[in-house]
Amino acid sequence: MADFKPYSEQKELHADAPFRASMLTYPGNLRKALAEAQADPSKTLMGVAHGIPSTFVTKLIASTKPDFIWIDVEHGMFNRLELHDAIHAAQHHSEGRSMVVVRVPKHDELSLTTALDAGAAGIVIPHCESAQEVKDFIKEMYYGPIGRRSFSPWTFTPGLTTSLYPNDPYNVATSNNHVCIIPQIESVKGIENVEEIASIEGIHAIMFGPGDYMIDAGLDLGKALGGQPEPAFIEAMTKFGTAAAKNNLPIFGGAMTLDMIPQLIQTGSRAIAVQFDVWGFARLMADSLATARGHAKTFEKGANGSANGSANGVPHGQPKPE
Repeated sequence: MADFKPYSEQKELHADAPFRASMLTYPGNLRKALAEAQADPSKTLMGVAHGIPSTFVTKLIASTKPDFIWIDVEHGMFNRLELHDAIHAAQHHSEGRSMVVVRVPKHDELSLTTALDAGAAGIVIPHCESAQEVKDFIKEMYYGPIGRRSFSPWTFTPGLTTSLYPNDPYNVATSNNHVCIIPQIESVKGIENVEEIASIEGIHAIMFGPGDYMIDAGLDLGKALGGQPEPAFIEAMTKFGTAAAKNNLPIFGGAMTLDMIPQLIQTGSRAIAVQFDVWGFARLMADSLATARGHAKTFEKGANGSANGSANGVPHGQPKPE
């Protein structure tokens, strides 16, 4: 029989999870991870955007151990239980390596409460247009003395759950020290107020929504997707990036292609979704089918009835049957 060595003694098998909480049902320290990435761009967080409402898919993503999994509830079809279970699945199946960021619909208190109670480490608030509304969301997201978040009796077990912080039996300090609020700017009005929004004490990253911004501004999405954005769009992006840099704020976002990543890091991105599950799955299928059909095309018969690699159904190099 092969020599047996207990898992506890094989440290090389243990997940490297420097930002996990003491319990995998509590939020990882996204705030510290973003701060380290902001100070050292080589530590930029690489994640996956998750829009397919399936905990099976969540587990597959988490098994690859991205730095974060961005669950989109604004446009993804997650119900409350699916969201709760997806957050837990992400953290357990990544062994604490993957922190969860959730984009909730702007005024959906139920999604916000569910995400926070389940252990989300970051909340993206879409369509932010003023500093005051961001301040109001801060009050909803944090426990006192920062805010007025309600404490759930179902997120801990007295005497069993623990905290990384002293005198924190209910993990209130864990949430108040780890959870990040990420305002998303995606309108003309939001860009007008982006400097004021970026200067708010208590936000930890900022996100731009190019699609909604271009629609709101009446710009041509096709030109931007084709690599020829209009000057007004470039101006908005510049104003957004300048506000983030001025306030030492990391930029949170996604890469349409992997080739974009160096430029995104250079312009201030410190948490980048490098793959989107819906797009990735669709592209994988489309590319595989296109390649397979290309291979099949090589066997297309020519005018003389022969095909590439065979003649009259007989592979080249083999004798023709009598």
